[in-house]
Amino acid sequence: MRTPHFLRLAQIDETRSINGCRHGLVHLSWGRVTIRFSRDEFRRLAGLLARAGDSLSSSIRRDGELEIVFHPEDECKVRAGAAALLLSTVEYRELERAAREAVERLDEILSSGMWDREEPAEGSQDFWEPLRRNLFSDN
Repeated sequence: MRTPHFLRLAQIDETRSINGCRHGLVHLSWGRVTIRFSRDEFRRLAGLLARAGDSLSSSIRRDGELEIVFHPEDECKVRAGAAALLLSTVEYRELERAAREAVERLDEILSSGMWDREEPAEGSQDFWEPLRRNLFSDN
């Protein structure tokens, strides 16, 4: 049986989801935007979201190119490099819960070893190389 290349890690609704792929990327899709993270970077993002969200007052958390600006009564900002999501507090909480769920699901997938098995090549692996390098999708 073929192991899926992409697996849904968490879903908020039909336009907002988090997916993982066997090449080591986590894809955060939010509306018309998809931001790609390495697995470790996504884990750091999930941790920052949780720590910033634990605060009862405004807070700013940074880790490398990741930055969270949390305002419980106003707009929140999630920045990864040049990409930023401006979120209401409700949207922030939805993303925080989805990120936590996605990390748990990713851990289950990785511990199962399903992506460790070699898959037969369907074509040139060069097709995926630009996706690993680019932070933004063309959609």
